[in-house]
Amino acid sequence: MIKKAICFTICMLIWTIVAQAEVSVTYTSQGKQHFSMIIPDDWRVNVGSEKGVSRTVEGEIRSVRLMSAMPSDGVPLWFGIWVPEDLEKIEEAEDYMDSLGLHLLTDVVTTERKLDTVHSMKRFSVSGTGKKEGEAMDFYAAFFQLTQEHVAIAIYIGPPETTSNYRDELTVMIRSLHPVINKSE
Repeated sequence: MIKKAICFTICMLIWTIVAQAEVSVTYTSQGKQHFSMIIPDDWRVNVGSEKGVSRTVEGEIRSVRLMSAMPSDGVPLWFGIWVPEDLEKIEEAEDYMDSLGLHLLTDVVTTERKLDTVHSMKRFSVSGTGKKEGEAMDFYAAFFQLTQEHVAIAIYIGPPETTSNYRDELTVMIRSLHPVINKSE
């Protein structure tokens, strides 16, 4: 009986630790909730506007609300997510990715492009390698068709060893993205 009680207590402690290891966040822009996702509890999250992440067809640079996350241990890994005003259809995602160009990486080599469905949303994903200030980087970008007029973009960039070490956390974050259904839609 004591062994069962000890095993039960240990299992409950492990479950409690695992249950507290992540937090759900909701991305809101221009007064509208777009999506929610899970981020590891020990990651630093920053929300703000960033100029240069979104471009119009005419080439004008706009500011967009950008949510970014990084492991709190200071490793060089960046995860960014946003909903650009000027990207309405996932079919435009490839052109949008190309328009980001030198803002994120140089010497980009795409290793995979894929169109699939996740949580009833179309998803276009692109992965590959590039360079940031001369250093080799992996990247992964996912475009999600949230609604008929909105696409969310999630991108992570980091050195190959770092992206390999954090692959599980990054996968959970990407797969956890769910659209928020607004009553007006």
